Order: sequence, then C-alpha cells, then structure tokens
Amino acid sequence: MLVGLSALVLVSDVVAGIAPGIGVMLAARAVLGIGVGGFWVFGAGAAISLVSERARGTAVAVVSSGIFIATVASLPAASLIGTLTTWRAAFAVAAVFAAVAVAAQLAAVPWLGPGGRVRPGSLLTVVTLPVSRIGLVAAGAIFFANFAAYTYIGPLLHTRAGLGAGSFTLVLLGFGLAGAAGNFTAGVTVRRYLRATLMGSGLLIAASALLLAAVTGAGPLTIALVAVWGLGFGAVPVAAQSWMARAMPANVEGGLALFVSALQGSLAAGSAVGGVIYDAKGPGGVLVLAAAVAAAGSLALLGRAGAAISSPPAGPAGPARERGQEVPAPPPGAAGGAGNTAQRPR
Repeated sequence: MLVGLSALVLVSDVVAGIAPGIGVMLAARAVLGIGVGGFWVFGAGAAISLVSERARGTAVAVVSSGIFIATVASLPAASLIGTLTTWRAAFAVAAVFAAVAVAAQLAAVPWLGPGGRVRPGSLLTVVTLPVSRIGLVAAGAIFFANFAAYTYIGPLLHTRAGLGAGSFTLVLLGFGLAGAAGNFTAGVTVRRYLRATLMGSGLLIAASALLLAAVTGAGPLTIALVAVWGLGFGAVPVAAQSWMARAMPANVEGGLALFVSALQGSLAAGSAVGGVIYDAKGPGGVLVLAAAVAAAGSLALLGRAGAAISSPPAGPAGPARERGQEVPAPPPGAAGGAGNTAQRPR
C-alpha cells in the first residue's frame, strides 16, 4: 500500500511535468492528492506498528516531520527551480524524489503482514466516541486556522512587513525549521502531556497570528512571530494523530483514515474562507480569523472528554479502558496491535 501510494505521487509528477494543458494538470494533481493523503494515513499506521507502545509518539513524529518539512520546503524550492529554469523542471525534480522514496521503501520497510479489516462502520468511530470526537474538532479547527492564514503568507509578509521575495524564502525556511523542532518536541511530550501539547500548539498559533495582526512594518519581530507560528503548527500533526491512536487503540487504521480526510477538508476550507476574508478585510482580517479559530479549537480540549486522555495509557486499551469501556484487542497485523512481533523490529 505504501509503495503503491508513493508510485501514484511519482506518476502524478511525471504527468504534470509533461502536461499539455490545464485539464491534464488538474487530473495529475488529483492523483497527487490521493497519493499524499493516503500515505499520511497508512504511513502513520505503519510507523506505530513498527515500534513499542512507548515509542509511538516518536515514530509518528518522524513520519509527520517528513510531511511537515516537505510541505513547507516545497514552496520556496519549487519557486527557485522554476525561476532558474522552467516550472516543468520543478516537477522533474519532484519525480526524482518520488522515485527515491519508492526505492527506499522497497529496500528498507519490512513486511508488515495484512492489517486489520476496516469496515465502513469503523470509519465513523472517530465521531461516535467523545474523546476522539473532541480531538477531531480541536485538530480540525487548528488546521482550518493555520491554512486560512498560511496560504496567503507571501502577500501577508509583503503587506505587513514589506518583505521581498528573497526575504520571503528565508522566512519560510525559519518557519520550517521551527516547525521541525516543534514536531520532534511533541514526539517526546505527547507521551505524558498529550492534551497540553495539542492545546499549547493551537494557542501558539493563535497568539502569533494575533500579534502579527497588531504589528506593521517591524521586519525582525514579524519573522520571529512567524517562527513561533511554525513551532506551534509543527506539533499539531504529531499531537493530533497521537490523540487518535490513543483514543481508538483497536481501530487506528479506520480512525486515522476518516481523521486525515477531515483534516484535509479543514485545510481546504480554511484556505477558501481565508481567501474570502483576505479579499474583504485584507491580511489583518485573515490573521484575526486564524487567531480566533485556533484559540477556540484549543480551548475545546478543556472539557471532560479532553481530560480523559490527558494521562498516559495504562495498557493496550488505553484511555477507553480508563473510562470503563471494553475495547477488543487489535487483530494481528493491525496498526497499533500486537501483530507478529517477529516481523516488527522494536
């Protein structure tokens, strides 16, 4: 599954690079969405199943940091390549990276065996359990807030701080480096402070967005606030996916599938709504929107459902058992289950 999804990314980049028109380009980008979105789900599940329960947070951090860093780095890298050569060359470079990813997985990722069967009803587990539902609401709100503003970070930096194209690339680099630091820090803190990690990440985004809305023309301060923003968002993928894995230990694959789909929807909705607000109110309006929604998502975790997952899981059933619910053991081979330990390096 992982290799097949990576191969879709490769196919997408090749087709996009030779696309004769916008129709073929859009089809290629749709294929990319399937490959990237699917890999996010199954990559996290594979990472969880390859390590002991204690190391799950770190494993998810490794996968999430790759996604996060690539997401942040790809924009300035592609822009630079396109400026020096042509936009088709950018897709050619992306295709080379995709081919390397396919080859690396074939060489390094062990055979995991079949995962647990994901039934249609299990996809809805994420919205039927209070703990997973509140995690979905909080993470969705934070994703919405982040991309409502981040999608327009270029004109935002130019308008608010007078930064040019060269400075813009450096700011994005700082955002990415800070995000990577937040990503790996969250991999450590989610073990004992999961709720605090997810709440803190959202509040960092809210605070930095609100301060950016209040600051005009202060280049160094703006750059510092963007780095704080990146630090906060870098922790979100790790904390959010760890929340789902702990809330639904017997249904990680199905839960993550719907969870990631919902986050992708939040990402798209945030970008769209942010565009409307930007046209109507300018960059200040987008930043205020991002601050309000991120803060609301974080504060939603203060309820009883959020408190139920704040402590480390006591065993395979984790917080569900703490709430008095009986959770069946994961089937052999399922992500997060016992599986065939002989095939799973610890």
